[in-house]
Amino acid sequence: MIERLLLFIFLILSLNASAQDTHYWSSNFSAGSFVMPGGVVANNRDSGVVFYNPALLAYSLKNSASISGNLYQWQLIKIANGTGTGKDLRSVYANIIPVMGSGTLHLNVGKAFTIGYAFLHDPQINYQSHQQGNSDVDIISQNESPGKESFLGQYAVQNKASYTSALLSVGFKISDKVALGFTGESGLRHYFYQAYYSSRAFRNTSTGNYPAYISAHDSYQADYYHLNMRFKIGLSYDEGKNHVGLLLTTPSMRLYGKGTILSDVELNNIQPSFLPEPVNLLANARQTNLSATWKMPVSVALGYARDFNNNKGQVNFTTEYFKNVPLYNILTATNDYFARGGAISALYSPQLLNLTDARRAVINFGVGVSYLLKPNVTGYASVRTDFSYASEALNKDNVGYQYNTTNWNNIRWQLGTNVKKRKFNLRTGFMFAYGSTNNYQQSINFDSPSEENILEGELGKTHAHHFSMGLLFAYIYNF
Repeated sequence: MIERLLLFIFLILSLNASAQDTHYWSSNFSAGSFVMPGGVVANNRDSGVVFYNPALLAYSLKNSASISGNLYQWQLIKIANGTGTGKDLRSVYANIIPVMGSGTLHLNVGKAFTIGYAFLHDPQINYQSHQQGNSDVDIISQNESPGKESFLGQYAVQNKASYTSALLSVGFKISDKVALGFTGESGLRHYFYQAYYSSRAFRNTSTGNYPAYISAHDSYQADYYHLNMRFKIGLSYDEGKNHVGLLLTTPSMRLYGKGTILSDVELNNIQPSFLPEPVNLLANARQTNLSATWKMPVSVALGYARDFNNNKGQVNFTTEYFKNVPLYNILTATNDYFARGGAISALYSPQLLNLTDARRAVINFGVGVSYLLKPNVTGYASVRTDFSYASEALNKDNVGYQYNTTNWNNIRWQLGTNVKKRKFNLRTGFMFAYGSTNNYQQSINFDSPSEENILEGELGKTHAHHFSMGLLFAYIYNF
């Protein structure tokens, strides 16, 4: 009986957001992007001013500044039958945001070296969707309400995250073939998540003295800021046409983090068959100034590039490994959780309010090709994986809220050209990405609500996919 009662409680809080929030290589400035300036680990003879691998700054001998970003980006996320048959969850998002401003300063003081700096803004996800159910379903016991009942349900979810960072790098040669570099990065992550569902079933008029309807309601909101610091150590080796790069990125270190949790749960007159009497529950919490922790794991990236004959172009390979992150709480609820409703309230633990995270280990791969189309025009093309770190196995015993919306893998393509002039480089390009899964867990199903499942319906797996495309832009000015 206790086991079934606990399962009953956990089902109440099974709302989970699942749009590009579980990926490391989504950014156009990731190690495998190639088309955008500096998105490599091995030396690609690029004119970019900030490199993923700071050791490559040693090859930048000019003072320069740049701005790079998206002229336009459009993104679609669709979860087919997300809340029941024909009731899709769909989110469309477009933005026009320059995402990186950067520069280099070459110094001939003692041993020559180059300093790089950058300010980046990455709007990681902006997912919003909602649906409604309105039907006649046999929900309540025939003894209490013969025939089908009128059912009304609503579901809404919003998941928004952004990451803004400042980088300071230095790169210098330690021999004719070897360069070394270091980067310090400080980043601010802002995250907002909100999920809501409400389900009601109205009894038939001939039911006697029973209450007019039964209902279930659950809303949850989390909002936090997290400031962190991490470091990169890069190495570059060049031997004729061959170029090798190695990059180690440390785990993030928390500098500051604060967040808020807001929750409201209500159950009215719901009578599962395994309980002796109807359940009524009220639970409400608003917890502010909670300590927030958001983790980025250690990663190791390796790159290899080979020049074509006569330096007409290059082929570039990149891979990066990200370590797993065991289950932890981003926000941990305190014990001052208000719940009423007889014996059932004693089992309503504050742990159910925790905002959680867990990540499997990920290895991404990318390949890029550049070719000199004209003396001052170079063409670029690249493709890279963007695997999700979402993990059902690591979340198996999790009773809190998972923050992620996406759990599928993506493939990302880029095409572009670079026009080189004496004082500047102008690079434009096109990008698109696609990913899908047939194993996406529903958060609610308006097809099959019953008292046994707290009016949530029988949750199943469905199809979800993501598609995005955009125009890329980078302008580099040499002083």
